[in-house]
Amino acid sequence: MTRPAPADALVVLSLAAAACGDAPAPPPRAEPEAAPPRLLLVTLDTTRADRLGCYGHAAARTPCLDELAARGVVYESAWTAAPITLSSHVTILTGVYPCAHGVRENGAFEVAPAARLLSEALQEAGFRTGAFVGAFVLDAKFGLSQGFDAYLGADASRLGGKWGVIERPAAAVADDALAFVDRLASDDRFFLWVHFYDPHHPYQPPAGFDAAGLDGYDAEIAYCDAQLRRILDRLRERGLDRGLVVAVTADHGEGLGEHGEKTHGIFVYEATMRVPLLIAPPPEGVAPGTRVRAPVSNADLAVTLLERLGVGRGALPDARTPPLSAVEKLPAADGDGGEDGRAIYLESLTPYFSHRQHPLRAVVWKGLKYVESARPELYSLREDPAENRDLARERPDLRERCAVRLRALVAEHASLPWGSANADAGADANRLQALGYAGAQPGGDPFGEEGLPDPKDRIGDLDLLDRIVAAVRDGSLLLELDGSTQPDLPPDEAAQRRRFGRARLEEALRLVDELRAGNPGDPMVPLMLSTILLGLGRHPEAVTVLEEIVARNPRHPINHYNLSHAYSKTGRPDWARRELEKTVFLEPRSLYALRLLVEIAWRDQDPPAAAWWLDRLAECPGRSEEEIAAMARRREMVQQELDRTGAGPRPPAPIGEDELLPEGRRAAEEGR
Repeated sequence: MTRPAPADALVVLSLAAAACGDAPAPPPRAEPEAAPPRLLLVTLDTTRADRLGCYGHAAARTPCLDELAARGVVYESAWTAAPITLSSHVTILTGVYPCAHGVRENGAFEVAPAARLLSEALQEAGFRTGAFVGAFVLDAKFGLSQGFDAYLGADASRLGGKWGVIERPAAAVADDALAFVDRLASDDRFFLWVHFYDPHHPYQPPAGFDAAGLDGYDAEIAYCDAQLRRILDRLRERGLDRGLVVAVTADHGEGLGEHGEKTHGIFVYEATMRVPLLIAPPPEGVAPGTRVRAPVSNADLAVTLLERLGVGRGALPDARTPPLSAVEKLPAADGDGGEDGRAIYLESLTPYFSHRQHPLRAVVWKGLKYVESARPELYSLREDPAENRDLARERPDLRERCAVRLRALVAEHASLPWGSANADAGADANRLQALGYAGAQPGGDPFGEEGLPDPKDRIGDLDLLDRIVAAVRDGSLLLELDGSTQPDLPPDEAAQRRRFGRARLEEALRLVDELRAGNPGDPMVPLMLSTILLGLGRHPEAVTVLEEIVARNPRHPINHYNLSHAYSKTGRPDWARRELEKTVFLEPRSLYALRLLVEIAWRDQDPPAAAWWLDRLAECPGRSEEEIAAMARRREMVQQELDRTGAGPRPPAPIGEDELLPEGRRAAEEGR
């Protein structure tokens, strides 16, 4: 191939041709090659819009986000569909409201393969796709990994005991995102999703971000802002910012004490439902720094991004919301919009699934918010943005019009077969509690059950539950109920730890009685009670409570594991072993159950069973190098015995659905 002439040679040739008076016309100028479409989606967990600088918060330290706002579009009236992480992210990635996609609570549900995600649409369009998330609540097991070439979150198996917090700091998430960026080619299309969990309670900013004048919540947001800057800088350094669309939003906000809610997940007030939404650069024909006041939902985002990337909203045929380019043409948020003004759907089902309280659903319409609950509420967001004056009784005409509009909105978003119950919900309960979530249990008709308490009347239960969880956690750790040991403690110190541990569990027991008196149907009562009774050594009582829990939810492995412990302490070793086998049947990577099954087989001098369980344990991630080496040595010893007898590893007896009932109840039914 001929090398191109240097620039000065081209000038000489051009002048020579001109001197001959016969100069050819200069070649047409080549148009610059269009940049490939690219997308960076950033979801900030638990971030209120009004705590960013670009939304007017004077104390904010968010220069990166503020810069994006200045060169993009700011949506001033954006709502999340649900104040809970998993449900909201499913809405963001599908363009479908929770009432249609069916994933309505953390841990209790997962996204079925039938769901159609933004990542799948872009992957099929030739985009390289990567997702890097900060907390277990978005673990790949819940289904959002569909369509991603790489999906990396917090590894629950590696993060220690029962009460370890399953999250990753923003810097670790950003590190993984940067590694993905560095693997991209200069001409790649890509979709990169980054989720920063840090603003979630408890607020524990890293060193350097806890400056004077910045509270913990603002400091966590500032930390995320700095990590986003790292990603954007790397994209620019590699020339991958050409053609790049950056979208930033939050899954939900934070109560911060408003309406009695310290965190989120219960109410649908503005504190937890209004979220930031920034898209940069703006679409063609829209000036940088434009601020849109029309009402929008996070359900609008997926189809908007498809259109911006030239893929077209048809790639998500089930999305029923308009792209934001259309929304921008609607009347501003303080306009009426006529009878057909834009309606935004909101819901919170955590009260029902986690506490058996009345679920909430709401509509934002024509400057009003109507909340359907045991006692409906109505607010004028124009005149009362803090929602302090309930107009439901004062304006029954408006209340009824909004109720009709809400029912019509739900009907417009027909249910899709996308959400399914998480079979491992029980196994995930402790991981979710470590993140501050109750262990939700699917089942029942949220809007068909009568007589449920209104969450407004039971909001104090959340403080009570926080105190219970803290006391149980402290007591469990002090008594080493999570399986940890501290052999180097002096005897006096160890005895003092046990006394303090028992005192914390006895305090938790008193608080559980208080919670049960106020709301006996709260499913957290038996879950907490069983852990407390085990820790206090009241094993016969624990058996009674746990058998009831397992009978009601036989597919929750953690409950079988706890029942095994109670059976063991009440002289039922065979029942205990069988409950452990059920635990592994339901959760094959349960390290605690597998370790105990190995010890039981070793104690019983049963080499075939020991070999089987050692092999299963070897398949599990999250074990230390010391444990791996010790188990390998034990496996060699077991194999020597198998070679001597000619036996092989022996699996447990098969487990059918009917055998998932508690062993004590099965024995009673069979007359054993």
